[in-house]
Amino acid sequence: MRPTTGRGRKTSRFRPRGVRRRGATRGVSFCRIRTKVHDSWQTMSRTEQGWFHRISSDDGHRTEGRDALGTNIAAGKALAEVIRTTLGPRGMDKMLVGASGTVIVTNDGARILEKMDIDHPVARLIVDVATEQKDRVNDGTTTTAMLTGELLGRAEVLLDRGVHQTSIIDGYRDAASRATEAMTDLVVEVDVDDRTRLVDVGRTAVTGKWDERTADALSGLAVDAVLAVADDGAAVHDNVVLQTVIGGSPGDSEFVEGVVIDMERSSTSLETFDARLPTRIEDARIAFVDDEMTVETSDAVSHLTFESPEGRRALLEHEDAVYADAVEHLSRVGADVVFCQKSIDDGLRSLLAREGVLALERTRQDEMHKLARSTGGALVMSTGELVEADVGRAGLVERRTVAGADLTVVSECPRSRQYSLVLRGGSEHVVEETKRVVESCIDVVALAVEERRLLAGGGATEVELARVLREHADSVEGREQLAIEAFADALESVPRTLAESAGLDPIDALVELHRRHHLGESGAGIDAVEGEVGEMASGGVLEPFLVKQRALAGAEEAARTILRVDDVVAAAPDADEGGHDHDHGGPGALQSTEGYPWTLGHSS
Repeated sequence: MRPTTGRGRKTSRFRPRGVRRRGATRGVSFCRIRTKVHDSWQTMSRTEQGWFHRISSDDGHRTEGRDALGTNIAAGKALAEVIRTTLGPRGMDKMLVGASGTVIVTNDGARILEKMDIDHPVARLIVDVATEQKDRVNDGTTTTAMLTGELLGRAEVLLDRGVHQTSIIDGYRDAASRATEAMTDLVVEVDVDDRTRLVDVGRTAVTGKWDERTADALSGLAVDAVLAVADDGAAVHDNVVLQTVIGGSPGDSEFVEGVVIDMERSSTSLETFDARLPTRIEDARIAFVDDEMTVETSDAVSHLTFESPEGRRALLEHEDAVYADAVEHLSRVGADVVFCQKSIDDGLRSLLAREGVLALERTRQDEMHKLARSTGGALVMSTGELVEADVGRAGLVERRTVAGADLTVVSECPRSRQYSLVLRGGSEHVVEETKRVVESCIDVVALAVEERRLLAGGGATEVELARVLREHADSVEGREQLAIEAFADALESVPRTLAESAGLDPIDALVELHRRHHLGESGAGIDAVEGEVGEMASGGVLEPFLVKQRALAGAEEAARTILRVDDVVAAAPDADEGGHDHDHGGPGALQSTEGYPWTLGHSS
């Protein structure tokens, strides 16, 4: 018999049993759904916009059979629902509120999953798959998680109809294989010399984050950076620096040939020495010091006591001698610029300024290595170790001021060409979000240049693959046919979601898409910006082939893995859990949950 609620109403054993309304927290209403399966409880929190907060599993000793399968499917569907509405250029934002009150507003699925507090093993598995998608291609994370949830939801319907999970697994595997084959027939070739087409790819990745003008400008900058590096045959991330400046708008960002160093991040400024320092140094010779430039003192001495004025005078003379020796070494090797990884004493900086040497302290380690590699220099631990062979060379070192921020640009390097994107924004949150999105845009464009294969976006590819799968299902015998059709239905969740976020009727949109694809228009999809069904390829809505291929493969593999689980057993803690071999106390000692620092929900 099916379990019933307290009022005698029948419910599916694979769906949550009831909803208990909770009070408002920080102005947002929450619901908590708890499903009792023998002695195992599953807790999922939900907002009015869908599943959003904590997904946890407080398992008893064992959950088996259909009960285990049902709770696992429910957890997967709940996680997918969290980020479903963020898909596409008209996707909605999520507000992430930390335990300390920190607020992040974003519609990036990868970041939402990263910040969520997730305990349920199935939900964590889906997050791992989505994270792998981000790490490999830096796009398609939302699609991967959403497709996984849709495949699990379709499987739940088939299970209710009596189809065994083995048949569903075999059907899903067959469908994924056939869809991958059909995907290669939909490829749109890209010419790396066609900058307009590459800008279309970049704009598809960032559309919806800003207005159309800003999206065009930033995608253009990403393409410029990728093409500049591609001409040199270098890796993008090794030769492109993203520098953020608070002030202005994202559309004011610019592409700079050279490495841009932000001097505002030093603990001191150059204001005291501005009158003595040049703003432009041609044919610059650059020294790199990977330590402090200071007078060494004993770590155990916190203060000095002088017995006579001569003692203090001797100390000052010693400091002057150390500073003079450092300046002499730099002059001997002909250094015009010094980059120091740590701090530089003000006295030494003053002496260097008198000699016209530009000294920059607290330079990031990665920037130091980029500069050394591109200029042919070498990092030393002190100025006394400097020899002429350690000094790098650059055609130009220039000081600039952007939105009140002091920047130093090192360009025209002989060893390798370095490039920078100076990203602007009105606040720290805006510039950091801009940096994250531009990083993703650069990766997508670089992938398109490397693979030279694109697919139509806007759900066009998914609708065409669904059509192919339904035709394929007619030739398959047995219950696997139902699973293949379910796979096709899951693929159409992409255009359906895009239509909903664009304000279209999803049923009418899918009907129109089916009609046009039946007529051979394989590129027809949802133009979410214009709010209509249109031709995606000619409209410039394009995505790299590898993004869609990996998203589909990752979702299918995750769904198959979850459907094969029919027993959840509480395992004993590993002896080496925590990565070390010592105790932190006897019984009753607190044990780390190894969770995320953010808590986006609370369980009781």
